[in-house]
Amino acid sequence: MNEIVTSTAKMFRGEAELIELSSVPPLANNNNLAHEITDYVKDLVGEKSVVLFESGGMGSEDFASYSYEVPSVYMMLGAGSKAENDLFGEPMHSAKVVFNEEILPTGAAIHAYSAIMWLKNNK
Repeated sequence: MNEIVTSTAKMFRGEAELIELSSVPPLANNNNLAHEITDYVKDLVGEKSVVLFESGGMGSEDFASYSYEVPSVYMMLGAGSKAENDLFGEPMHSAKVVFNEEILPTGAAIHAYSAIMWLKNNK
């Protein structure tokens, strides 16, 4: 990265310095756990409502630090689209983002049911 930054700056007769302000590891889901939890989620919301992303997803996410310590799964819960409401569907970190909070009970049910089923099946 530093070579790209400095070379690009030189190309425009400038100078640049790459400074790393903070860093988190890339997100790495545990594939076995992801498949298991996905099955539990399908029990609640149906197969067509679930998309499995194996291995990882977000390039930089604080949750990733946990995934290097214990087997983990990072899940995303859909919280509204433009087709449902013009207010929905903005990027997650946008100042304009509005979430459809009606999904929150489903999210809570997914977490509770997945925890119960995992404990039941992994004694």
